[in-house]
Amino acid sequence: MAHIIWCGNKKWDSRFPEKPLPENAVKLVRNDGIFTGSLPYGIVPFLICLLIIFIKWHWLGTKTVYPALVPVGILTGLLLIPVHELLHAVCYCEGQTVYIGISLEKFAAFAVCHEKISRQRFVVMSLMPVLLGIIPLAVFLTAPSSPILTAVCVPSGIIGMLSPMPDYMDVHMVLRQVPQGAYIQSQNDGIYWFR
Repeated sequence: MAHIIWCGNKKWDSRFPEKPLPENAVKLVRNDGIFTGSLPYGIVPFLICLLIIFIKWHWLGTKTVYPALVPVGILTGLLLIPVHELLHAVCYCEGQTVYIGISLEKFAAFAVCHEKISRQRFVVMSLMPVLLGIIPLAVFLTAPSSPILTAVCVPSGIIGMLSPMPDYMDVHMVLRQVPQGAYIQSQNDGIYWFR
């Protein structure tokens, strides 16, 4: 497993130790505008969440939820965001260093490792936090109908499905721009690939 270092609260534009890139490294093109960035990547996961709710409520015919407990579900989803970053970190190779922390100024968390990983491992690493959405929604869908379960699992599941929007975008970007068998390495100024 990778060596994980907790950094606490850092500025969003903080820099982390980099490993040198080979001369043939190619920087990935990334669109960061609000409509060309990660926001559109939340549409399909959100529709999946709505579909799961629709299926559950129409199979059982009950639509009960304790509204007073919905904030508990929201808080649970938000508190799991550092776990989201930990799920990224555990996908790196043994001996690699991953820095995990939060940025209160951006109300975000981060996992940074500037060491090379394979294209396939990058995709798995990027998508691993989706488990934080899939698990509570699967519990909601398969467990007996409960207003308490609905109030906690649905909001935390939605947050778990939507928080990886930038990760979905990165996976799409990598699958389009990086050839099979290449390596990927992030730097403080972006993501690069090389053979």
